[in-house]
Amino acid sequence: MRGAGNGRAGAGLVIAAVALSACAPSLRQQGQRVGPPGESSDLSGQGGASTDAAAAAPRAPSNPRLDGTQPIAERPEWMRTLQMPDIPLRWYPRVTQFLEQYRSEPRSREIMRGWLRRFTAHRAVMEAALAREGLPRGLTFVAMIESGFTSSAMSSRGAGGFWQFRPAVARAYGLEVSFWVDERRDLEKSTAAAAKYLADLHHRFGTWELALAGYNAGPFAILQSITRFNTNDYGTLCRVESGLPWETTEYVPKVLAVAIVEKNRRAFAFDEAGAGGEAGGPAAFEAASVPPATSFETLAARTGVKADELAQLNPAYLRGRTPPDREPVVLRFPPGKAPRLTTAALTAQNADVALTRVREGETLVRLARAKKISADRLRHLNGVLDDSDVTPGTMILVPRTRAARPTEPAAPLKGRRSPP
Repeated sequence: MRGAGNGRAGAGLVIAAVALSACAPSLRQQGQRVGPPGESSDLSGQGGASTDAAAAAPRAPSNPRLDGTQPIAERPEWMRTLQMPDIPLRWYPRVTQFLEQYRSEPRSREIMRGWLRRFTAHRAVMEAALAREGLPRGLTFVAMIESGFTSSAMSSRGAGGFWQFRPAVARAYGLEVSFWVDERRDLEKSTAAAAKYLADLHHRFGTWELALAGYNAGPFAILQSITRFNTNDYGTLCRVESGLPWETTEYVPKVLAVAIVEKNRRAFAFDEAGAGGEAGGPAAFEAASVPPATSFETLAARTGVKADELAQLNPAYLRGRTPPDREPVVLRFPPGKAPRLTTAALTAQNADVALTRVREGETLVRLARAKKISADRLRHLNGVLDDSDVTPGTMILVPRTRAARPTEPAAPLKGRRSPP
């Protein structure tokens, strides 16, 4: 289950939006209304936020109803003693509704249980990346509602990976998104990119509520709303007509709600979530350099590790083999299972294939006909599930001669497609 929509802007928009913070005075300096003045700086309604984070967030008015938040006295009694995560977000009535849902609705509980299991496995890597940027650890829950901590998650709008980056934004933050490789599926690299993106959004907007709204709707959508309604208070923008997209008004409270659930597993009867299976933290692995174009099937035969297991350990490689258009890459193997063959021996396995560039006007079927091989054989060799993935400029493998026998066809990877 993924977070709704994800309307992130393209790379140029991201860079432009973030750059505005360095060359333009803040909204507060311009004299625009920031929100009703108030006395309380408690973002969550019951503490838990750091002093620095509280200072950076919009101040709640003396009457909490004026900014749309829900005071402690109006929450169900069992919620009043819940521990708060370190993410500095205010408690809106929608947070209460989400918490009730995760406490009592069977379908929502089942989804949350799966999320919590995967969170335990990925937590250390994600929190370390966020800490390097000086960000709240609670931002890991953005990935929870975006992808459910699933590397292969892909939205209908082209957003993919753990953090549901669109290709343009992913590339702007240093991730490769290509025919052979999609680093949005790499936990460490994508989390490092997401941390930088979130830090840029926070630097631009000044509060985590607006930063997360920008992550969901795109930074320019938030800038336009701020300018149109003359306020940078998230609660106000949620309440005015056409202030923010509906999915964005749901998104920010949901991040806080799932963070609260994880912080209070016992209160939600999720004590067992994370026990066994994926709960033991990141899977142990051994790294080894592997030559270009080496298929996972070849490695499986040499190491005794199933090709599917290699694919799970190396989710960024989309085609069931190492990319043929570059130097050797480092793959992960189960401990003690790294290939013992020399690079030369592995390279020899690929002697019957060659690299070719798809030209303008060529399709996979036409290329197969020109090489006098079947289209299915060419698909298998390159792990292609959808012929539209093969576009002009793509580097693919072809047999050297008609009579040449490939070492083995790369088994198509179920459910894997190249990013747009």
